[in-house]
Amino acid sequence: MEIYLLDHGPHSSLALPRQSGGMVRYKYCDWRWCVQGRRHPLSGTAALFWPTASGLGRGQHPDVDGREGLEKLAPEGISRVHPLKADAEKAMALKQRLDSHFEEADEEPTYNTEFAMAFVSYPSGYWLAHQSNLIIAQWLREMGFEVQSLPLSFAWRIVSTDEY
Repeated sequence: MEIYLLDHGPHSSLALPRQSGGMVRYKYCDWRWCVQGRRHPLSGTAALFWPTASGLGRGQHPDVDGREGLEKLAPEGISRVHPLKADAEKAMALKQRLDSHFEEADEEPTYNTEFAMAFVSYPSGYWLAHQSNLIIAQWLREMGFEVQSLPLSFAWRIVSTDEY
């Protein structure tokens, strides 16, 4: 199964195919930064050094099938697309786990047009040791990928993958 790691510069997200067609994008982020749009130095510093409220974002795009049209998934921009071959069963298990977090959320999702995603609260705080790229790396590991990372590393380097 083809999945996509979307590199947005300092942050990343993951796009998985939907069983009914199209793609769904997932993103983990600091609640104030992503959802509330509070992007100032104090908010950024707090998000790095103290656990802050976090959110899980989901954007469903039934009109995007595969690599063509991925820019529709991320209106905030994509620096680089990394297509990956994933085990279908493991990818669907991750998707089901992330979707169940939305279905079991205590609050109504908050939609953010900048990211074209709905967000719900995530139980783990966001900070340097639990930031977006590390969570994406964890999701990739759940699907069987080997990921080597450093907490301050904001660049993805794919060692072996099929080129498209």
